[in-house]
Amino acid sequence: MNYRPDDLRALIALRDLGSFVRAAERMHITQSAFSRRIAQLEQTVGGPLVVRTTRRAALTTLGQALADQADHVLRQLDDSVLDAARHARGEAGRLSVACLTTVAHTVLPAVLHDFRARYPQLRLNLRDDTGQRVAQAVLAREAEFGVGMLGTGTQELAVEHCADDPYVIAFAPGHPLERRRRVGWDELHQWRVVMLRSSSANRQQVDAALAERGLPPPWFDEVEHLSSMLGLLRGGVGIGVLPRLALSAGGGETLRTRPLGSPPVVRRIGLMRRHDSVLGTPATELWDLLRRHLGALQRRAA
Repeated sequence: MNYRPDDLRALIALRDLGSFVRAAERMHITQSAFSRRIAQLEQTVGGPLVVRTTRRAALTTLGQALADQADHVLRQLDDSVLDAARHARGEAGRLSVACLTTVAHTVLPAVLHDFRARYPQLRLNLRDDTGQRVAQAVLAREAEFGVGMLGTGTQELAVEHCADDPYVIAFAPGHPLERRRRVGWDELHQWRVVMLRSSSANRQQVDAALAERGLPPPWFDEVEHLSSMLGLLRGGVGIGVLPRLALSAGGGETLRTRPLGSPPVVRRIGLMRRHDSVLGTPATELWDLLRRHLGALQRRAA
């Protein structure tokens, strides 16, 4: 049917005010334009909606019923649009983001401090997980964007490189490696090296880098979780290869570290989203904050 919501709003204004002049003033249009809207609505309905007299315009029974029902529906419609606008402005709602656990621990607190100042009512649904699962969450639209490892599994995503996180060798205080300034990959077979299992994206990256250099994997013990590795290292059971950010994320600040190389192997950390996604204003601002904080982390490490 050929009608516009403004035609219904004109009928509601006429019901409320009983005057074409005052109803037209409420809608900020001329009286002739207002009259055309009522006439168009009557033509669409196929019956009279208004009884016009010299002193007052009253609605017919049909017009009254239509105005009452339309008033309720239009209020709901207005509320829906206003609610959507509040979500778009970040005044309400929820923002889903996937993030590497190590980045969530080391970078996100400062980022969220700045973000909360701008969007105090916006809730965050954080999927802190491994690099592979971060990419999977973004591809599956379970997160608007992610902060993860760039490389395998992210070719289908639009990515922005933000920082490099080098792999280091970590060990308990008092280990002989404390006397060294740097450790070569080809030297690791001298010690019992703890590493994450082959299902880990970190392990896969390091194994690929060693294979490229023609070096055999030096792993002696394998664990499933980073927390287990750090516990073993703190207990002096062995030495471990892990990203530098993982030390502070897993409570490994008491461990000693040395650079590995050369050349060093690094995790390329960046932001990622689907190519067909369009980030809203709050998500874009969080993206920009993460990029700046990761960049600052990179500069401090250098």
